[in-house]
Amino acid sequence: MAMAARLRWAAALLLVPALAAILSKSMSSTRRPLPPPLPPVVVVPGYASNELDARLTELYRPFSSPLCAARRGQGWFRLFLNSSDLENDPAGVRCFAEQMDAPYDAALDDYRNGPGVETRVPFFGSTQGFRYPDPDRRNFSYMATFLSRLERLGYRDGEALFAVGDAFFARLQTLVETASRLNSGAPVTVVAHSFGATLAHQFLIRGVVLGMYTLVAGNSLGLPFVDPAALKGEYRSLQSSLWPLPSPAVFGAGQPLVTTRSKAYTAGDMAGFLQDIGMGEAVRPYETRVLPLFGGELPSPRVPVACVVGVGVDTPELLEYPGDGFDAAPRMVMGDGDGLVNLASLVAVDPAWSRLPAAHFSMVKARNVSHTGLLVDDRALDVIITAILRPI
Repeated sequence: MAMAARLRWAAALLLVPALAAILSKSMSSTRRPLPPPLPPVVVVPGYASNELDARLTELYRPFSSPLCAARRGQGWFRLFLNSSDLENDPAGVRCFAEQMDAPYDAALDDYRNGPGVETRVPFFGSTQGFRYPDPDRRNFSYMATFLSRLERLGYRDGEALFAVGDAFFARLQTLVETASRLNSGAPVTVVAHSFGATLAHQFLIRGVVLGMYTLVAGNSLGLPFVDPAALKGEYRSLQSSLWPLPSPAVFGAGQPLVTTRSKAYTAGDMAGFLQDIGMGEAVRPYETRVLPLFGGELPSPRVPVACVVGVGVDTPELLEYPGDGFDAAPRMVMGDGDGLVNLASLVAVDPAWSRLPAAHFSMVKARNVSHTGLLVDDRALDVIITAILRPI
């Protein structure tokens, strides 16, 4: 029975290319009931999309401000996203960064929350956790339009529509199996966007030049009222901050991606780059945990895949720093892509996967559509919806 479940999962797994909306349908050679009118869908959203709860235990000791301990011992609270704690409040941003911190433990060779900080992702299996990351403010969401399109087709949360914001593989497997069982054994379509692609399928992200820039400058998580530099330490502490670094298999060893007055860094120089920006402690996990996953060629998942990518949008492909360090803002040389992901990454799987039978792989390039625009632009949404509804 356990082996059958694994086989069913392997057959039902879908995957999608790097940082793009991807869909893939499971195949099965065994007889099954006729599919329902609406194929079941599991949505895996991108980075900083879903709610995250935290709880501060008695072990928690704030280091940036005593105010950060205000919720200690008071149970679960919404850590992300709570705009009122972050907007126009430098102390709130510092507390957020401190409680989001997940430093690397060299002795354990793993990442852990800070002492006294526990976290959980609420609403597992439901779209409720990411339709609006801050439910008190509905002006920050790039998934709402896509979900509304599905609901107009008749999809209902928990019936034929499911979601996962923390796609640990065992939980995602269980959710796919549940979605299929609730829909008469129908094959499941997983729709993964952006960073969700790396969670929905191990190793699909190919890396981006901006992945290097955010390690230097910080990441605002898409919040216009937060200074990226205020979250730089928090972002650097996360293992996932290393995943978007450019893949040597895609960018090669000869193409400079970042330059200073005295050095040039290619995709093969990431260890040296990390050392030079003050992240020497990240070299080991990059070389032992990240590079083996993302440094080589990507094999086909051997299930039907439809890949929708945005192109024709200026995307940084070279960062030129004027001095020998990284303090000054770089000059960004633009190339093609979706505004975040370089074209080389977006189409990295195309040469190999396009040799598969036509029914197994297709790629659609939506011109002048940005990274998050894929889930808002009517043309791109039409392609995605068609791929979901198309029979196997």
